[in-house]
Amino acid sequence: MQKKFLATVSIIALISAAPALAGTVKSDDSSSSAATMQTKETTGQSEGATEKVKEGWDKTKEAVKETAEDASDATKEAYRDFKAFVFSDNDSKLDIDEVKVDPRTTATGIIGEPVYNFKDERVGVVEDVILNQDGKAIMVIVGDGDFFGLGKLAAFDYDAMVKMNADGDLVMPLTEETIERAAEFSFDRKDMGENVRIMPENAYSVEKLLDAQLVNAKDEKMGEIDDITFKDGQASQLIVGFDKILGFGGEEVSLAYDNAKLIKVDEDEYKYTLAEKKSSLITNYKSATN
Repeated sequence: MQKKFLATVSIIALISAAPALAGTVKSDDSSSSAATMQTKETTGQSEGATEKVKEGWDKTKEAVKETAEDASDATKEAYRDFKAFVFSDNDSKLDIDEVKVDPRTTATGIIGEPVYNFKDERVGVVEDVILNQDGKAIMVIVGDGDFFGLGKLAAFDYDAMVKMNADGDLVMPLTEETIERAAEFSFDRKDMGENVRIMPENAYSVEKLLDAQLVNAKDEKMGEIDDITFKDGQASQLIVGFDKILGFGGEEVSLAYDNAKLIKVDEDEYKYTLAEKKSSLITNYKSATN
């Protein structure tokens, strides 16, 4: 996830002071003229410093504006374009649309990313997101370490915790002490204990879902789940890779998340199944375009 850094310009105004004169100062015409010249010189220096400050602020505002525009353009360029399969209400027709996906709203753009609090302090890393049966994000799993598998895991309610700032960083009202005091999280229900929060029943690890396959009504593999997009904490699209070999080649296509049914095969294996009409439409489309 990209952090945008706005450039700032430090302006230092130099103020010159006339040196102190020791002894008695005679008030004559020459000294008066010298004082007048010195006053004009000091005034000129002061005006020059003021002008430099003004120029500096103008440059600062221009730099901030240009950096913000560059960051905005970079964000737009970062969007990923996908071909989208759109089924009619009775699954009698398949349309092809184009969709743009902000990578910051995807599973791969969330899991593994650092978590910041409202003081811009880095407090942990997102290790996983937990979904319920309807595809709604119910928990976010945060680790206090910098690397997967290291440090403590703690679970927090997704809706109450996860926000995204203008830079695309995940922001949560957490501190390192909050994570330290929270109950330990475990994916294994056998670890249930007094100070352990476990994986809820009928809940799914998004990290595991990224290893799932898309199969047809005959349980034949059609593609692989490459990513999942989220909108307001709800899984909204499946990004499916078709015709890939060892994860390479082929094409990625977007499907509405509720087009497929999620099935748990065992503790660490899942699959998404398509109804016969939907899978047939996709098969026919791919045959016609290959």
